[in-house]
Amino acid sequence: MPVKLSILGTSAALPAKNRNLSAHLLEIDGHSLLFDCGEGTQFQLKKYKKKIHNISCIFISHFHGDHLFGLPGLISSMHLLDRVKPLTIYGPEGLEQIIKSIYSLSKTKIKYPIEFVVVSGNTKVKILENKYFSVYSFPLKHSIETYGYMFEKAKDLLNIKKQFVKSNKIPVEWFVKIKQGEDYIDDLGNVFKNKDITEPEKDIISYAYCSDTVYFEDLANWVKNVGLLYHESTFLNENKEDAKDKKHSTAQQAAMIANKAGVKKLLLGHFSSRYTDVSDFEKEAKPYFDNVILGKEGLEINL
Repeated sequence: MPVKLSILGTSAALPAKNRNLSAHLLEIDGHSLLFDCGEGTQFQLKKYKKKIHNISCIFISHFHGDHLFGLPGLISSMHLLDRVKPLTIYGPEGLEQIIKSIYSLSKTKIKYPIEFVVVSGNTKVKILENKYFSVYSFPLKHSIETYGYMFEKAKDLLNIKKQFVKSNKIPVEWFVKIKQGEDYIDDLGNVFKNKDITEPEKDIISYAYCSDTVYFEDLANWVKNVGLLYHESTFLNENKEDAKDKKHSTAQQAAMIANKAGVKKLLLGHFSSRYTDVSDFEKEAKPYFDNVILGKEGLEINL
């Protein structure tokens, strides 16, 4: 099953020219997962031809407007478009109260069921698991309670080497066992090690979403070896004191986390509106971590 990430917004706090507020959409086998929902997210979904009814889960990192204010509008649009299937929304304590207050005051009864799941804790926690993927949460360090999320695709079944299949009469019931990692034992009692009769395992597809956070090294342990790390880079290093004061990170600091965690690829975003040209973010990060991508509205990444 292919996994695709679409970048819907890369600006921090304020919208900037050609930059919208924070939102990432992850698509896998007809499921869509939305990470944060800044103001204007539903317009971005429409612009890039994304089906909002495919969104099954929304993960909110924290309650600052550039990550949250698009959520009531998106929920309302789903309601007006006669959504019936359930929606699950993950976020810090208080999110359910915020959303329900809005619809209570407007006397709107949402037609479809919404489940709110409270995210909490001071370490990495699995919050969702199904046959396709798992999602974990972990705390970030910002000016208010904030969480990051990590998506991990379920392991694919192993592929049996074609030559081994041709050379051996393998009973049908053994195919699934071998694909699941078992050694094969033939009718004569001969044992064939699974690693010798299957193709090498592919790397697990994974993606971590680290929104607003100050630099702290423990984060590297929670995103260790992830395939694609999104890490906010609100400021350039010349403004590192602003980053420290406002509990944000620089491009250099994001790259340092990527390097320490041994991730495969780093995606930068959440650029302050003070920067009209963001190319310097890549230049600043590359000496510390080479495989860097700059977030851009409409960018699609196949994981």
